[in-house]
Amino acid sequence: MSLAKKSMNPSQRQNRPPGDGPRPSFGGFQPLRYCFSDSTIKSIKLMKCTIRDPNQQVLVLENGVLKAVPDKGTTTPETFYISTSQLSTTSIKKENHIFLAVSKGELCLHCDTVKDPEHPSLQLKKKNIKELNSLNSKESLPFTFLKEQIGSYFTLESAANHGYFIYTSNIPRQPVGVTKDLGKEKNTQFEFENISVNLSVVQDGVYKLTMAKPCMTMEL
Repeated sequence: MSLAKKSMNPSQRQNRPPGDGPRPSFGGFQPLRYCFSDSTIKSIKLMKCTIRDPNQQVLVLENGVLKAVPDKGTTTPETFYISTSQLSTTSIKKENHIFLAVSKGELCLHCDTVKDPEHPSLQLKKKNIKELNSLNSKESLPFTFLKEQIGSYFTLESAANHGYFIYTSNIPRQPVGVTKDLGKEKNTQFEFENISVNLSVVQDGVYKLTMAKPCMTMEL
């Protein structure tokens, strides 16, 4: 019995597995893009990562407060959920307008709009990151941060308060905040370390994403 080679129509090409072609990037990051269910690919445009500063401090969540602590090998960094904001406020590319969340995506980083001489503060608001793009522009602005690359690092500027950047202190275990006073005492540059992903078949044609760091499994 001979087997004829079937040609793929355009819709079939779009549904091919991610290993068959280049994966889209996420403004310098590699997001978790794909999962399988009954041979259908679903894009979620959501990245998971840990964040560290040039002093090798990692960001952790302690009693509801985001802090920077030295990475001593036994430290468990907080997992950040990052997605693209649909809000475009400057000439910076739209994909560099991002939302950030912790606590499994349930607490979002937020920076209220203020006017001089007031100083904005970085807060964690109880809001699911998946809901932010359903807000109007005024409501989503305080949740939006502008990500720009400087060498191998990234800065995170408040879209609601231009000139104010997320920073960590050189003194360990201090809260993370926002500042416009750039200098050696305050670190405004960060590395984003992707949480590695392995695909493993489970049952009924459904695949799961197995997170290698920290060890967890998430079905999408």
